[in-house]
Amino acid sequence: MTNPAEVASPTYEEICTFCNEISGAANSFYDLGVATSPDDYLLHQSANFVVVPCVGALTDWYVLIVPRRHVLSTGWLGEEERAELRTLCDDVAKRIAERTGHEIVLFEHGSFSFRDKGGSCHDHAHVHLVATEKPVREFIEDVSAAVRLAPCDDWIESAAEIVGKSGRSYLAIQSSAGSMIAPAHNAPSAFFRKALVSWLKADEGEHDWLVYPQTERLRGMIEAGL
Repeated sequence: MTNPAEVASPTYEEICTFCNEISGAANSFYDLGVATSPDDYLLHQSANFVVVPCVGALTDWYVLIVPRRHVLSTGWLGEEERAELRTLCDDVAKRIAERTGHEIVLFEHGSFSFRDKGGSCHDHAHVHLVATEKPVREFIEDVSAAVRLAPCDDWIESAAEIVGKSGRSYLAIQSSAGSMIAPAHNAPSAFFRKALVSWLKADEGEHDWLVYPQTERLRGMIEAGL
């Protein structure tokens, strides 16, 4: 019988969806048959981040910005990582807006801890960036009716302050109208995605990327590149 003390602890690559995607290990892109190597699905890379298509994309252009380092949310990133993320978000949003001619909305379920997850479905930070032909203002109005979003100068710095000083999770959103953030205690899982499904008038269950992986949209983004 194996002594539990002798069993090696699993690495993040073995237990984390996003760490698997970054490393090129087995992941959903391979399982869905839309990629055969990381070169296919890593749409853009920087020193500390990668950009991948969102499995379960609710629009034709819906990507995730994911830190290489295993952290729970943007609020846990270091100062240099936050500065890089700020530039990367602007760059990726501009690229997709120019490609599609659509408005861009960015949001994050900002986990503070494994229990206070802020509505996140994963234990690895990821920022959603969505292009939509519908007016983003309407989506923000819908979200604002459910949570107390407050305007802020920079959601990335506000996220770090909420995590570092207040010790709680958050919900952050950014569009051409500016940045907004709110405390996220008891936020339901996939809060923003559920709100997006409702706003886009998609099937109610489409927030669940495991059930609705949106394979054709994934192929479209991979083939087009970023």
